[in-house]
Amino acid sequence: MQNGKVIVYASKQLKIHEKNYPTYDLDLAAVVFALKIWRHYLYGVHVDVFTNHKSLQYVFK
Repeated sequence: MQNGKVIVYASKQLKIHEKNYPTYDLDLAAVVFALKIWRHYLYGVHVDVFTNHKSLQYVFK
């Protein structure tokens, strides 16, 4: 977020096998996908990742 506003969004269509994944795996896959596509912008800077899924909070600590 920059000045309290979201800067960018990302989305993709699920593959057939991904439709059977549990919700917490899909949330983690979304975070990994976003970090992969924007990695060249993220090198050397501080990044905050926000998620609303409680089971993923252990990943970010």
